Amino acid sequence: MNKVCKIIITIVFVLALIAAGYLWYNKVQESRMGPVSFESFEKVESDGKVFMENKDIGLKFMVPEGWEVISTDIASLSMHSPDFVPFMDPSFIPKNGCWVDVTPKIQIEGSDYDLQYSDLKQEIENDDYLENTDKKKCEIMILYGLEGVKCNLLMDENINNQGNYIYFSIPYDNVVYRFETHIFGQDKDKCLQDFDNFLTTISIKKK
Repeated sequence: MNKVCKIIITIVFVLALIAAGYLWYNKVQESRMGPVSFESFEKVESDGKVFMENKDIGLKFMVPEGWEVISTDIASLSMHSPDFVPFMDPSFIPKNGCWVDVTPKIQIEGSDYDLQYSDLKQEIENDDYLENTDKKKCEIMILYGLEGVKCNLLMDENINNQGNYIYFSIPYDNVVYRFETHIFGQDKDKCLQDFDNFLTTISIKKK
């Protein structure tokens, strides 16, 4: 085998290794995309208070006193007050009590999995992009130095149970940190206050 052939084979081999490495990297990244799992959260107790922590994405928040933390199909993690009664069973829409969802989503900026991240950053940089209608009001909100978008959507389709869907999303370090609640039923005012109080307990570790 002459020298030229050896060089060509070496080049082909190196390119094959690079291609394999690139495919492997993409596969690993793809497996991380989307909502984080319930199992990635850890329960932490301190001074009689209960916290949920996800070290992978630097998220920690306090569970409202007496609330139950559960795994559901609609969120990474859901919490509800001890007096929660669904409007319909099964449902996360309250008839009594309060419900909060936590759904952080890993979305690499500029990738095929960037479903909300870049749009949120654009809305934060220029609030003219915020969606505001008769039924939906959005605003920029700052939480511990991180800017996010908080929206309040009136849901009045069901005349027997009207309410509001409120969600707060923070795009940071290729993660959309999303916190949601449905303000329905007999305890709307209390649940709205509970949600606002909950937001003040959230901490996101900055890099």
